[in-house]
Amino acid sequence: MLILPFLFFMALYITPRDIRTAGRWLSHRHRGEIPVSWGVQKKRSRRDYNIHIARVSLSRLNFARGMLAISLEATCIDVELPTNGGYVSECMKNSTQKFMLNGGKTLTLKQGWDGRPGHTGSSVWQSGKALAAYMDDLGPEFWSDKKVIELGCGTGFGSLVAHSLGAAEVLATDGNADVLNLAEENIKSNRCHDGNKPAAIRTMNLKWGGSLPLELLQKEWDIVIGSDLTYNGQIWIQLAETVAQLLDSNPRCKFLYCSAKHAQFSAELSGFQTVIESKGLRWTNETTLVLPGSKQSASIAWIVRADVI
Repeated sequence: MLILPFLFFMALYITPRDIRTAGRWLSHRHRGEIPVSWGVQKKRSRRDYNIHIARVSLSRLNFARGMLAISLEATCIDVELPTNGGYVSECMKNSTQKFMLNGGKTLTLKQGWDGRPGHTGSSVWQSGKALAAYMDDLGPEFWSDKKVIELGCGTGFGSLVAHSLGAAEVLATDGNADVLNLAEENIKSNRCHDGNKPAAIRTMNLKWGGSLPLELLQKEWDIVIGSDLTYNGQIWIQLAETVAQLLDSNPRCKFLYCSAKHAQFSAELSGFQTVIESKGLRWTNETTLVLPGSKQSASIAWIVRADVI
């Protein structure tokens, strides 16, 4: 008789979207794809998130989804551990990582981890995955027709997510030519270029600090995105100056930033926030993201001009 209450409970909490999403995940399991959205709990509004990142999720946190999470296998150990003065995970050493957005779109990211200084962007970090999950949860209705620029794009993951969610124009920038070539490869391999038509997503070599190219200053950007850009305190001022110039291009422009918290860089975000505020910007709506399998967490925040309400 216990089966009847169980079925009633499942009927209350499972929606058609849950069933469709579960089907997509099971069909992609053998290809080793990793979900981008890991259990997002909305609290009060879209701008106030309490997010718990789990390895597998459906469209809402519920009992049925938890059962499915147990049955799906992880493809690598995705925990960043200290090494040689920095951090690395087993997933970062793989030649590729695959991700699936809520809408079913699959992104395959080529990686080139070699551990060399200046090549940290050649793999997908936890903070990049957390940023992608947050972006994906905002949904296509948020990103539709937006002009998006990514700073320190690395593999191009964030830019590819924005493009997949309907952004009208996406510019992936990085200051390392080798890393930028990797991003370009990922853009092409994920079929983002459409024949002879102007590409809605492209790359540009951009170093922070100083005056930005006129091409960027004349563009009214809607969203600036970035993740794990502040581990080196020596570049905080240059990064803040670049962000300030981009936000000046459009009073409504916002910077969506995500950074994993590591013990070695405990003062990273508080220090960068101080620099940001010295440039006439404001740090808002900070949210803590709990990463799976460890005590590590990430923070995500919206940065706006101080005169914007």
